[in-house]
Amino acid sequence: MGIVIKQATTTAIYSYIGALLGFATVWFVNRTLLTPEENGLINLLISISIITGSLSNLGTAGMVIRMFPHFRNTDKGHNGFLFYPFVFSLIGFVLFVGLYFVFQEELAARNMAKSRLFADNLYYLLPLTLCWALFYVFDAYSRSIYKSVAGVVIKEVVLRVIILIAAYFYAQRLISFDTFLLIYCASFCSIALLMAVYLYVIGEIDLRPVKGFVTKSLRKEMIYVAAFSIVTGLSSLLISSIDKIIVNDKLGLAAAGVFAIATYFGSVIQIPARSILRVSTSVIADSWRSGDLENIKNVYHKTCLNQFIIGVLFLMGIWVNIDAVMSLLPPEYAEGKYVIILMSLGYLIDMATGANGAIIATSKYFRYDTYFMFLLLVVTFATNMILIPIYGIVGAAFASCITYFIFNFLRYLFIWKKFGMQPYNLDFLKVIFIAGISFFCAYLVPQTGNAYLSIFIKGGVLSILFVAMIYRSNVAIDFSRLIDKVMQRIRL
Repeated sequence: MGIVIKQATTTAIYSYIGALLGFATVWFVNRTLLTPEENGLINLLISISIITGSLSNLGTAGMVIRMFPHFRNTDKGHNGFLFYPFVFSLIGFVLFVGLYFVFQEELAARNMAKSRLFADNLYYLLPLTLCWALFYVFDAYSRSIYKSVAGVVIKEVVLRVIILIAAYFYAQRLISFDTFLLIYCASFCSIALLMAVYLYVIGEIDLRPVKGFVTKSLRKEMIYVAAFSIVTGLSSLLISSIDKIIVNDKLGLAAAGVFAIATYFGSVIQIPARSILRVSTSVIADSWRSGDLENIKNVYHKTCLNQFIIGVLFLMGIWVNIDAVMSLLPPEYAEGKYVIILMSLGYLIDMATGANGAIIATSKYFRYDTYFMFLLLVVTFATNMILIPIYGIVGAAFASCITYFIFNFLRYLFIWKKFGMQPYNLDFLKVIFIAGISFFCAYLVPQTGNAYLSIFIKGGVLSILFVAMIYRSNVAIDFSRLIDKVMQRIRL
């Protein structure tokens, strides 16, 4: 777990910097600049392009994680491995372009009434799709060579700095909304280019395939894995994005904008989990290759426990400060309060199951993860279609909670049955008990009348009590060691 903790910590730090920049952008842009419709347009374009980008790389991003250990050889440029996902992504994008022009008019007509802005800006999906497709490949490749930090720095920090600067220019009326939208989309497109430049600079881009290295059986396995990865990757992205799309279709662009902002606040809870899983996936893939089941079991338990600890802390922090947080946003975002809490709860459920997806996806049973994803996609679509018309955007958040629980419960049962791995013990109950005490004490702290000060004081009381009790109880060795390192640096 050494490399996991080290890189995950670094990744999390940059992710939090990005989150702070993102919060500044969200607060600044949505409080003073954009209408809910304009915000909905931006978030919908990104959500859809993430899905189409995943489709366009034809499952090669998922194939990279599983198949790279077969090619790993630094001296030989990893046997030209990067050539295959790169070329297939370009082929997939050409197919997408064809489909785009076939369905463009129908999609525009469907959104003309409720989402005129979206219908007028559909063309942005073309460059966004290409760049997402390539970014997924480059990011998966960098994670496989244990250079996972670069993707986070580019996507979470550099990207948000560009957007924040563009927002400032728009606020000063130096640029129009159309120009702001252009810069916003261009900044997302730039992340693929920056990843390619980074890999080139460190000498890790080699697009020359090694003749004869890919045997017939290896080629067949690569295609087989990529085919299942298309469904798995698409289903995963649809599960996380379909609610925004259905909200836009059923309630309009303004509601989609409110839901997107509320979801953003809730998603902050996932930052540490994403950081840990970015690194642990490659570690698990290498462990399967070497047959080290004990290491996989160890990673499974520790990712579950450490992510649960961090997730509980963030959920409590959001919950105890929810009124103060909502006061920072315009009144039309008030309905997002319950969305934030429900989405945070759903993300906590997902975090508490650790690296379950990585274990299945990198094992010989990887195709079963595709089956789970497909089943869950059906559940996600059904629950959103049922609950959104009844409860609005709160229904979409509740549907997400149901989705996360069913999906991860199925994965948990599968790993327990197939591999005999069960990561939970009494330490999880201790964490819940400590969390309850910490939340109660923070809840009793009175409001100050100033939202920022209240968040700081309540969040500070909660964090100090929770971290101190977790540290003293020693329920998570890695967590305690991390605190020790931080304290040592402070003393120095």
